[in-house]
Amino acid sequence: MLVDCATGTRGRGRPVGADSERTRQTILRAARDVIAVSGYGAATFQQMALRAGISRPTLHYYFDTREQVYEALAQAVHAQIARYIAEAREFPEPRARLVAFTEAVAHLCREDPGALRFLVTMQVEQRRGVHCNATAESAIAAIHGFYDTLADTRADTLADTRGLADLLASVFWGIAFHAGFVASDSDGSVVARQLLNVFDEELLTSRSGAG
Repeated sequence: MLVDCATGTRGRGRPVGADSERTRQTILRAARDVIAVSGYGAATFQQMALRAGISRPTLHYYFDTREQVYEALAQAVHAQIARYIAEAREFPEPRARLVAFTEAVAHLCREDPGALRFLVTMQVEQRRGVHCNATAESAIAAIHGFYDTLADTRADTLADTRGLADLLASVFWGIAFHAGFVASDSDGSVVARQLLNVFDEELLTSRSGAG
């Protein structure tokens, strides 16, 4: 417990001398892995503390409830996805936007597959109604909204833009699942990059006579 400067008593707080932000990030990474494996309902503070290599009381210095942990994780993923989408939308052409976003996802596959593992877990739990979280839903909606916008650019030559948007989103979730749960750290990004070859000069490039 820490000393409250106003009252002179020891109150609840972070351990003296601790690198607060580093410890907090260690906790969040550990919690992210535990939730991805066990699901929110089965994840416990004890599991998170063990995974982080800290005591349970130390974990409680940073987070009072599992929901606080989950919200922090959801906010981090949402911010990451929002940044990728914003950067992709700076490109004028639809295919260039798809390339930029896919390359960002490929980078995430390589550098932090745990983020994609948690993103997939959020999607599953949201759809099953196991654990509903507004921030998680916003992150998922942002991804689908991005692909909806891309598909709408083909409305003049493609009758089923809804189908195209769903296809792009489905491929994204497949890549995220593969990178997070199946692939080794070295080959997750390779799969993501193959998306660029599959769609190269096809779905998002207008051609004369296309229908």
